[in-house]
Amino acid sequence: MSINLTEYGRHSGAWRHPQADVSQIPNLAAYQHACEWAEKGFFDQGFLADSPVHTWGPTSTTTTRLDAMEMAGALAASTTHLGLIATMSTSYTDPYEVARRGASLSNLSGGRIGLNFVASQGDEMARNYQLANENPRPVRYARYREYLEVVTRLWDAAPDGDGPGERVSFHGEHLDLEATLDVAKPAHGRPIIVQAGQSAEGRDLAARWADAIYAAGTTVEHGREYYADIKRRAAAYGRDPDGIKVIMGIAPFIGETTAEAHELRHLLDDFHAEGADTIAHLSRVLEHDLSGYDPAGPLPFDELPEVRSASVGMATMFVRIAREEGLTLEQIAYRSYVGGLANMQFISTGDPVHVADEMQLWYETGAADGFSLVAPNVGPTMENFVSLVVPILQERGVARTSYEATSLPGHFGLTAPLDPRHTLPAGAQSLPL
Repeated sequence: MSINLTEYGRHSGAWRHPQADVSQIPNLAAYQHACEWAEKGFFDQGFLADSPVHTWGPTSTTTTRLDAMEMAGALAASTTHLGLIATMSTSYTDPYEVARRGASLSNLSGGRIGLNFVASQGDEMARNYQLANENPRPVRYARYREYLEVVTRLWDAAPDGDGPGERVSFHGEHLDLEATLDVAKPAHGRPIIVQAGQSAEGRDLAARWADAIYAAGTTVEHGREYYADIKRRAAAYGRDPDGIKVIMGIAPFIGETTAEAHELRHLLDDFHAEGADTIAHLSRVLEHDLSGYDPAGPLPFDELPEVRSASVGMATMFVRIAREEGLTLEQIAYRSYVGGLANMQFISTGDPVHVADEMQLWYETGAADGFSLVAPNVGPTMENFVSLVVPILQERGVARTSYEATSLPGHFGLTAPLDPRHTLPAGAQSLPL
């Protein structure tokens, strides 16, 4: 189990909930509270998303954030077992610096640090790094591949015991360095590598490099398809499919009764949707002006362009939902808007038994190896989930009742030390994209 750590929650209306404390930004205590409950529930990890660009708008719960690596270090100091996953951009960070910081935190935390690598997108972010525009998609992913090669080679060549580290020479199309890491090799080989790819390129990169992948699926059928595809791609690389864990995002709206759970969901949705032009929002996601169409009619499927921006994953998902569920333009616009990132996940709304039933179904039918709580409102959700849902899962034998390990590889059931570079058999090939 994982918790997606935020100050208020992943639902974009969560900051308006009566229990939300908006008096401090950033609020370290809110993160620590969530981690405290995560350890009570014997969670594997806490995940820290990050995107190095100032955000402002209806889908953002705050306008500021903290560096994910710094936050991971702070939270590691206040926990004993929980792993911490920090997000790093391969588009704009330096691989030597990230390898050095990642190895340092892994050593200081006893192997409880992981890194989520992302190929960041968007012109606004590019301008933060003195670039006029973002790099084209093929360039971003080519740099990503080189970046992971460099970082893992640096960890592999790090000082081990009393001897010095080995020199790493890399001369690629996008990265060029001669470097020796001066930080001792982590006892577990390297930090855990996490990825969150949904596109064909993202899936292939995850199958090649990741120990775990954050997945999003709105139905169990789509979850199974994704799960099977990731395992198939890992096998094509010559990897053990069980060596990569698919962690499905779940947004649980929990109440002691079903009515209470639905009341919470409607409350947060209405908070978020108040005064919003949801059709204009969907127009931006789909890159097509929908203002002239009948709100009570269907999406103009045949007229929609191929989305090329950072919202391609959202666009694909919401078009599919509208088609499969027969939703009107007005309905899918509202669905695409309310919740923010929470609406891209498997949403479970009900009493504790209902939420446990759905999670067990996904787990036992091959849709997930575990779950990441995309908590609608993080404090109350964590307290309710750990107090009410976890005991049910424990009774059914699908959740741990104690920690068997103190490191992140141990929580994932991975053999330590980890293969620093995921060394592949000779001739291993990726699947066609």
